[in-house]
Amino acid sequence: MSKPSTLTRTWLLAGTVLTSLSLGLPAMAQDTPADPAAAPAEDSAAPTESSGEVVITGSRIRRSEFNSPSPVQIITAEKSTLSGMISATDILQTSSVASGSGQINNTFTGYVVNGGDGINTVSLRGLGAQRSLVLLNGRRLPPAGIGGTVAAVDLNTIPDAVISRYEILKDGASSIYGSDAVAGVVNGITRRNIDGFELSTSIKKSEHGGADEFEFTGLWGKSFDKGDILVSLSGYERTELTAGDRDAFACPMSNYYGADGERADLIDPNTGTYKCYGGVSNGYVGTYYPQIYYDLYGFAGYFGSRAITPGGMGIEEVPGYAFIPLPNRDLNNERLLSQSIISPVKTLTLYSAGNYRPDWANGAELYGELLITQRKSEQHAWRTFFPRYHEDVDINPFNIAFEGLGLMAEPYLAVPSNDEQDVKVYRLLGGARGDLGRWKWDSYLSVSRSEGSYTGDVFPNDRVEYGTATNQRDYSLINNGVTCGAGAPAGCVPLNVFTTGILEDGEYPQAMRDYYFKQQTGKTAYDQKIFEATMTGDLFELPAGPLSAAFGINIRLDQIHDTPGEYSRAANAWGQLTAGVTKGKDTVREVFGELEIPVIKGKPFFEEFTLDTSLRFSDYKTVGSAWTYKIGFDWAIDNRVRLRGTTGTSFRAPGLFELYLNKQTSFLSQTSVDPCIGWGQVDQDGNFLNPNPTLRANCEADGIPEDYAGLGSSAKITTSGGLYLKPEESQASSWGIVITPPETGFKLAIDFWRIKIDQQILSTTSVVSQCYYSEQFRSRPGYCDLFERANDYTVIDVDASYRNIPTEKTAGIDFTIDYSKEFNFGDLNITSQITYTDYDMAQIFPGDSFDDYNGVIGDPRWVGDVQTRFTRKDWTYTWTVHYTEASSNLGFFGEDGTGFDAFGTPVTYRASVPDYFTHDFTVRYNAKTWQVIAGVINLTDETPPYLGAGQYGGSAGRIGNYPFSSQYLSGYIGRQVYLRLQKTF
Repeated sequence: MSKPSTLTRTWLLAGTVLTSLSLGLPAMAQDTPADPAAAPAEDSAAPTESSGEVVITGSRIRRSEFNSPSPVQIITAEKSTLSGMISATDILQTSSVASGSGQINNTFTGYVVNGGDGINTVSLRGLGAQRSLVLLNGRRLPPAGIGGTVAAVDLNTIPDAVISRYEILKDGASSIYGSDAVAGVVNGITRRNIDGFELSTSIKKSEHGGADEFEFTGLWGKSFDKGDILVSLSGYERTELTAGDRDAFACPMSNYYGADGERADLIDPNTGTYKCYGGVSNGYVGTYYPQIYYDLYGFAGYFGSRAITPGGMGIEEVPGYAFIPLPNRDLNNERLLSQSIISPVKTLTLYSAGNYRPDWANGAELYGELLITQRKSEQHAWRTFFPRYHEDVDINPFNIAFEGLGLMAEPYLAVPSNDEQDVKVYRLLGGARGDLGRWKWDSYLSVSRSEGSYTGDVFPNDRVEYGTATNQRDYSLINNGVTCGAGAPAGCVPLNVFTTGILEDGEYPQAMRDYYFKQQTGKTAYDQKIFEATMTGDLFELPAGPLSAAFGINIRLDQIHDTPGEYSRAANAWGQLTAGVTKGKDTVREVFGELEIPVIKGKPFFEEFTLDTSLRFSDYKTVGSAWTYKIGFDWAIDNRVRLRGTTGTSFRAPGLFELYLNKQTSFLSQTSVDPCIGWGQVDQDGNFLNPNPTLRANCEADGIPEDYAGLGSSAKITTSGGLYLKPEESQASSWGIVITPPETGFKLAIDFWRIKIDQQILSTTSVVSQCYYSEQFRSRPGYCDLFERANDYTVIDVDASYRNIPTEKTAGIDFTIDYSKEFNFGDLNITSQITYTDYDMAQIFPGDSFDDYNGVIGDPRWVGDVQTRFTRKDWTYTWTVHYTEASSNLGFFGEDGTGFDAFGTPVTYRASVPDYFTHDFTVRYNAKTWQVIAGVINLTDETPPYLGAGQYGGSAGRIGNYPFSSQYLSGYIGRQVYLRLQKTF
């Protein structure tokens, strides 16, 4: 196990311990779920009759104490609000069990993610949202989202306003909850026993503008002799943060350094400052087949893409155009400043729950829940539109200037790429529970439906082809080069973009805009029905206590039906994903049982020793059946030291999209897919421009010429589901010690955990790069079998379908600390959650070595938080610190931190980030019927460090100049003012 290299990497743990020692108290604590003191007595892990018993997350057995062999982290509503957190997304994604890996949030504008744009999910242990089960009061929430890849719970659907606490089970639990509980379980527990009316509102306002948050809730509850009822309505909004709102996003730079340590970025002659690279090119025309060479800056360069522009400078060969050198090119058009960095979202949530004990029910209780949510989200982006024009097309400027030379034209244009989503989720649950002798029974039926519509900008490909007289797939000529010729769609308008107004200013004639700039809308429905019945009670008495048991049945039906927009269904969307209708369903029938066996009690060194066992049989209609089990022990040596541990198996059946996704296809340029392009090129000093020797050797072994330019058509990427998929199987174990010295107020838990997943289901589009960067290369079946090249070496087909890979495994340690002390002048409480990840390794094909990505940017080894609270009378002062350890991409993804600038000069760039801390401070005043919290989030206005632009397979993982990972979200926004008001009636 590697050790942290600096004191700051253990600051959270050491600082908390030293604080306690400085007060003369030996810090340690009972940590059942991690923060038992925060669990209100009026709440329980699931709605129960008022018997004083609880059902903790990770077990179905009712018990009188919060003791469990499994480690459970508790995040109370109080802790969250005092940290300035408003949404479930912020609360769960910043928990230590999740923050050690990147999370899907509203920064993923324009990315293809499961569940579609606008979704927010939680991935425990970095194993993926589909392996992290999310519950509400111990029962499944339905998947929600848009597109054919809906699989996980959208955190936007959780009714934040009524959540009393989150319990996060930190090990596998398929034997308790079924499929998906591989990395752990998140269980949101709602408030109960509310009598009256409550209004609350929260505001977070950024000092620098953008990404503001607003929340409003009205809540009413009533308790009566035979039951209770709760109704809440809440609204939430997060405003947009655009690239223009922050300098780091407005001007992404190379951040290169020369041998002398000085900045080596290009200087933009237009601004006199370092050049910006926005990722979307605009206003240039190049030859797709570069056949004319010029001597550029002392070495041979292509008269190629993005080479000429109206009103350019230098060599004038094409009438109306002139060559423009790289420093002068507009690579960060001002229109890009409007694109979303954090996309805006609005949610509206209605939640109601009730319990009723009618006279005729013989003591049984009826209960129900209603959840209705709506999410409206949108993303604003720009992309490069680069239609190709065959050399013989009548409007090709190269054809006009160099007739017969055969130069294909390729203009580069910045065009809007906006998306909108409207997702509604309906969940109705009804059940009954009661007593049957010494046993308690519970049964319920839940019916859920997610309905989503998604609208986005699109260029109809057939219109582009006839408007350019060029087949956009193979670049062959249409209608002898006459635009809008025979067979063209009605109303065809020639796509003549070779004007100053269009190329430089984006001013398209209205007729052209109406014809080419279209929108399409797709619709997604996901249905889930669940029936479950359980019984729990005591079988008989043992010397150490009752032998308790729980058993039951569960039947679940899941069904998806996604209909993409008309252009995507017809594979008629230029440069975008296309897909057929995804439709399928699956049914699972399960039986399960659990035992709690008291073995020893009241003996020396055995104050209490209990075994927990659980077993589950799952039978899926699609993939067959599987058994899962779990065995745990809880050993209280005395009232100061407790040992605990679990070992067991988990199971994840393929998601519906992994089984039924209908040939989702996209097209990527050769330069985006093929790492062998120009693999043998050298600079003027004879140094290879691509420094990776493994890649160069493999490209050469495949017979690819060293000057191969990748001039063919785009590569087709196909992703499909497969009924041949096997279920994922996993083994998980945890071993911990809980130290609770009496009368000290200090509690400490240390838990070692390990998870191994076999037959993991995965899709990847980077198979070509993975092939050529691999030392195994073609020595065994693997990535190199998943793509094809044509005779001219062009990559033509890439198979990115879902498949089972051998193994992924991860392990680490969790530290949980809770210290409380009452003084004459007030009460002090310090809590801390820290996670250390020892390794995170994956083996993609049998016989391959394991790749360990632990410690790369976005997957730090150490993460954690410390919250210090001091309460004096009605006032509470809270200081919260969030920590992310230093991380580095050096040694990963072919990254070595070196490369070459645009002139072939060797440079270095930053591919590592230092330790990152943020601080939040709030003050709360509690009156009898009202409460106010005010504070500052990211008190010191910490921003993430700048990264350099990676080269040749490097993966700096940037958004603007910052590292792109959810751990740095607070730094993207900067300092925020926080205010929360609450009033009860």
